[in-house]
Amino acid sequence: SEIPLLIGVDAEWGMAMRLEDVSPYPFQMTLGALQTNDLIYALGKRMGTRKRALGVHVSFSPVADVNTTPKNPIIGIRSFGDNPKDVAQKSIALATGLQDAGLIAVAKHFPGHGSSVLDSHKALPRIGRSREALDSIDIFPFQELIKMNIKGIMVGHLEVPALDPRKNKPVSTSKAVVTQLLQDSLAFSGLIFTDALNMAGISKTTAQPALACFLAGADILLIPESLTTSVANIMQAYQQGIISEQRLAVSVKKILQAKYSLGLFEGVAKQQLRPVADTYEDRYVKQQIAAQSITLVHKRPNVFPLNQNTSIAYISLGKERDNTFLGALRNYADVVQYHTEAVKDMQHTTVVVGVHANTTTPWTTQLFSAADKELLQELAKLPDVHLVVFSKVYALQGIDQISRFSSVLMAYEQQPEFAIAAAQLLFGVLEPKGKLPVSFSTPD
Repeated sequence: SEIPLLIGVDAEWGMAMRLEDVSPYPFQMTLGALQTNDLIYALGKRMGTRKRALGVHVSFSPVADVNTTPKNPIIGIRSFGDNPKDVAQKSIALATGLQDAGLIAVAKHFPGHGSSVLDSHKALPRIGRSREALDSIDIFPFQELIKMNIKGIMVGHLEVPALDPRKNKPVSTSKAVVTQLLQDSLAFSGLIFTDALNMAGISKTTAQPALACFLAGADILLIPESLTTSVANIMQAYQQGIISEQRLAVSVKKILQAKYSLGLFEGVAKQQLRPVADTYEDRYVKQQIAAQSITLVHKRPNVFPLNQNTSIAYISLGKERDNTFLGALRNYADVVQYHTEAVKDMQHTTVVVGVHANTTTPWTTQLFSAADKELLQELAKLPDVHLVVFSKVYALQGIDQISRFSSVLMAYEQQPEFAIAAAQLLFGVLEPKGKLPVSFSTPD
């Protein structure tokens, strides 16, 4: 291309979201458990550096949605949590790190996808909050990000009656939302992206989706179902005077300015980095995030942390990715592993239970099976059982009578760094520092 192209990537937890030969960084809700945001900035800076080294200019992150609906089918642990102020501060930390590394950070999904019970890839979610609730919860993180000079915002395909009363129409096609609210009222002057235009939330509800979003005020139209048709629709609207020269110039100039700011007209710089391979810095950041995010959800007096050099029974629920957690436990104690069918034969008074879910993506179920729940009820009858949960935080809602266990640790992700840190916390080598990123009552 004679005019340099912007390369964008949807890679919220690093390029591992898209590339198989790259190791993942933690999900945003794991970062939501951190008490301070310095590590989130460091992670954003590191992710941004690696993305730029791969030739990426635009990162569709952070997710600034406030996930107030535990059963949200598409946001969930992609969010930092359910507290608007925490989400705002952590979004700012991540976005600042990305932008300091030379990327355009794009916060999503304006005006907020966190309270939905539908997936906008499959249908048009309806956000039924009042305007006051939207301002104080969902829109608040975006307001704060605009103040810190976020360079991009993505508009979601959502029906929001408090902002636009049209039925079955996504706000991504609403001039009242994209132009009057986002640009005029909130004073956002950066690049406005649509969410993917091949998603059912807009493709099944809107004729000529790309044109409708452009007329609403969007600058960059992502993944239309038919690129040829979308371009033709916009060209025809321009020729008919529906799109003015002034309106076209606004978006063209914003895009060209963004390309200039990224240095894309200066030629391609040779990269000396190996962006696919983890460095010591990547490993250190992940180790620190694991150590500082793991959360002590519950403990009984005088039983936590465990005494080292004692004999312990270990039971694994779900499928471990490897034996890292068991190996880490054996660094501090004599550990005998029992299979679930041999629980009744255990001779140990102290038991550690590792709950291992598939945490490779945010969209796996990660909740307790009926058999696991039944076994946990039996184990809870024993005098000294310690539960370590490598799963999404919402799995805690599936634990009956949580206070019957000696301790419960929330370890969030099934990655080696979290397995090692969980064992260190269990035996008192590290102090628990994390906090639950969402608030809910566990069964008791």
